[in-house]
Amino acid sequence: MAQLYTKVLGTVFILLAIAGFIFPMEGLFHLTAIHNLVHLASGIVAILTSGTKKMAVIYLKIAGFVYLLVGILGLFTPKFAGIHFMPADNVLHFLIALSSLAAGYVMQPSKSADTTVSQ
Repeated sequence: MAQLYTKVLGTVFILLAIAGFIFPMEGLFHLTAIHNLVHLASGIVAILTSGTKKMAVIYLKIAGFVYLLVGILGLFTPKFAGIHFMPADNVLHFLIALSSLAAGYVMQPSKSADTTVSQ
């Protein structure tokens, strides 16, 4: 689950970054070049860490925490380090944070699910 989610999230980040460079958005979402570079870096790191469950879980926990902080930051300032925070950006950052944290912490199968009882 963690590996698949990390790979999908990384792919979406990369596609979003490419789309943002081609079609700069300034309406519902405000994607600046710096914002697009952050998405591109997030996507590349996600793809690179999706190869093993352990690395994918680590990525999801860290990325979830970082995007949670970004969501909170967006509640208090409309712009930070060249990145604009629109209300839709904040909602999306919180959704990414919560889903990443859930995939990293909650949705992991227990170790006992992988073991069998021998007779």
